[in-house]
Amino acid sequence: MRRVLSSLATPRVAIALGTLVFALNVAALVVMALAHYSTAELVRLSALLPTVAIGTLVAVRRPRNPMGWLMLGAGFCFSTQGLGVGYAILDYHLHHGGLPLGRVAIAFQPGWSMGMVFVAGLVWLFPEGHLPAGRWRRAGGVLFASGVGWALVMYASWVAVAVGSGLKVDADGSPSVIEHPPMSQPLWLAWVIIQNVGFIALILSWLIWLAVQIPKYRRSRGDRRLQLKWLYSGAAVFVITFGVGVLQETSPVVSDVLAFGIAALPISLGIGIFKFRLYEIDRVISRTVSYTVVTGLVVGVYIGVVLLTTDVLRFSSSVAVAASTLVAAVLFNPLRRRAQRLVDKRFNRARYDAEAMVAAFAERMRASRDVPFVQGELAATVNRAFEPAHVSVWARVSLFSRTGPW
Repeated sequence: MRRVLSSLATPRVAIALGTLVFALNVAALVVMALAHYSTAELVRLSALLPTVAIGTLVAVRRPRNPMGWLMLGAGFCFSTQGLGVGYAILDYHLHHGGLPLGRVAIAFQPGWSMGMVFVAGLVWLFPEGHLPAGRWRRAGGVLFASGVGWALVMYASWVAVAVGSGLKVDADGSPSVIEHPPMSQPLWLAWVIIQNVGFIALILSWLIWLAVQIPKYRRSRGDRRLQLKWLYSGAAVFVITFGVGVLQETSPVVSDVLAFGIAALPISLGIGIFKFRLYEIDRVISRTVSYTVVTGLVVGVYIGVVLLTTDVLRFSSSVAVAASTLVAAVLFNPLRRRAQRLVDKRFNRARYDAEAMVAAFAERMRASRDVPFVQGELAATVNRAFEPAHVSVWARVSLFSRTGPW
C-alpha cells in the first residue's frame, strides 16, 4: 500500500489534482452565487484558492511530504461541500427537482467533516510531514485515524439519505432528516451520538495539539522557532475568523471582511514549509497588534468625542463628526508610535534591542571624541548587533579639524 501511494506522489499527479480542485472551487463559487448564498460564505469559499495553490506548490516541490496532499484534500472536500449545497438549492428549491444529479450533490455535502480532519492533520504534521516524536506520536495517529473514520460515517449517512426514498430538502440545501433526525429511532439516535462525539473529539485533538506545542516551542531555536511562530499565527487567525463565521454574531460587513482570514492558515503553512522570509514574522505580528490597538483607541476616542459634543455640549451632529475626525487624526500618529514601541518590546524584540543599542552608542559618542575609543565602541556595537565573524573599521581623520582657538 505504501509503495502504491509513493508511486502516485509525483509532481505530475500533484498538478493534475491541483487543477481539478481549482476547477471544483471555481464551480462551487459559481453555483453558490446562483443559489444566492451570503457574501461571507462566498468569500470564505474563495479563501480556499490560496490553499489549493500552496498545496499544489508543496506537492510539486516536495511530493514525499504529505502536507501538500492534505491541503489539496481539504480544498477538495470543502469545494465539493459548497458545490453540493449550492446545487441542492438550485435543484430542489429553484428548479423543483428538475436538474440531474441532485442526489449526488446531497452525498457530497458532509465534505466539511473530512476537510476539518485534514486541517487537523496539517497542524499535527507541520512542517516535515511527521507526527511528533515521543508518547504523543501514537496519540496523534489514533486521533487522526479516528477522525477519518468519523468523517466516513458522516459520508455514509448522507449517502444513505440521498439514495433513500422520500427525500426532502430544506431551504439551506440540507436533507430535512439530517437537520431534524427522528430521535425515536435507535439508528438515528446512534448517528446523532456519533456525530456529536466525533466533533467533540476533533476539537479535543486541537487542544491536545496545543498542549504538545507549548514545550516544543520552548525547546525550539532558530528557523524551527520561526516556523512555529508562522504556524501559530496562521492557526490563531484561522480559528478566530472561523469561529466568528460559525457564531454569526457580527454584522454582515464584518463577517465579509473576517472571512478572508481563513486563508491565513495555508499561507502561513506554505511560508513555514519553504522557510520563505521567516524572519518577517516578528514584524508582521508587531505591526498587526500595534495597528489593532491604535485602531481600537482611535475609534474609542472618536465615539467618545461624538457622544461628548452631541449629548453633553449639545453641538450639532456635523460639528461633532468634524471635531471627532480632527481629534482622531491628530492622535493617530502619536498613538501609533507609542503603541509600536510598546508592542515591539514584546513581539519584535530584535528591532527594540537594535534601537536601544543604537541609542546607547550615540549617547556614548557624545561624551568622547577620541578616535580609537570611537572605533572600539563601533566595533563592539556591531558585534553585539550582528555577531559577524570579522569586523574592520576604517576612519578618515581630517588634519584641520580641531576644537577651541588656534
